[in-house]
Amino acid sequence: MDDGAHVPRAIQAATVGELAWIDPDGVPQARPVTPLLLGDRPAVALPYAEVTLARRLAAAQVAALVVSDDRLTGRGWRPVAVAGRPRLTEDRDGTLFTDRLLDQELRKYPPARALIDSPLLRREHWWYLPRLIVVLDVDTATTIGARPDGTGEVLAVARDDRLYVDSVTRADGQVGEPVRVRSLAGRLPADGPAVLLGHDFSAPDLERWTPWTTRGELADGVLAVTAAPARTTLAPPLGLWRRLTRQRRLARACQDALDG
Repeated sequence: MDDGAHVPRAIQAATVGELAWIDPDGVPQARPVTPLLLGDRPAVALPYAEVTLARRLAAAQVAALVVSDDRLTGRGWRPVAVAGRPRLTEDRDGTLFTDRLLDQELRKYPPARALIDSPLLRREHWWYLPRLIVVLDVDTATTIGARPDGTGEVLAVARDDRLYVDSVTRADGQVGEPVRVRSLAGRLPADGPAVLLGHDFSAPDLERWTPWTTRGELADGVLAVTAAPARTTLAPPLGLWRRLTRQRRLARACQDALDG
């Protein structure tokens, strides 16, 4: 356990993070995110294309923001997991995001620069400024093991309505099933429904960012796998047409959600 005094500095210095939560069905979920700070509180700012996810997050009793990947980090970074009640602000006009979080996102997430890095771009891509801002009211901060160069995975376990998170590796480089996990901090993992999150990204541009999850039941450090990912490597580069198509889909999804 940690006193949490270093948490804002660690999140400020992190470029990528992992968000974990327990959904309303009691199932642990996890995904990579861009870690931000709203004041001194951990936050993520999702575009309106992810409105369904944001509202499910807001319904969770607990969520955790993990910074474990040491790539692209700055001074003051250290691996940490912070957990607490998530609270959602629907910033439909983008004012809060623009005033308080825009500079952080531009620094940490280079793809945003093509959309909102100037007043002209912000007018053209107005749909990318409204955000669903999820802030954690932190109850606990725990030092975890670093994942050097993105190796290993983040483990999230749901147990008795509590969320257990840690950074882990697969014992002995194992690739088959079942999966024995080893805490990078030397802890004993909790038992229960679990998800392993891995992800990779193209550096330093983050144009490609590929996550994958492995699901199952964890007992005594062994995951009995019920769902395995089809891909566990970074997706190949996108051509110009596919990049344009991706942006158009994002714009349409954001606008549809804002109109809904």
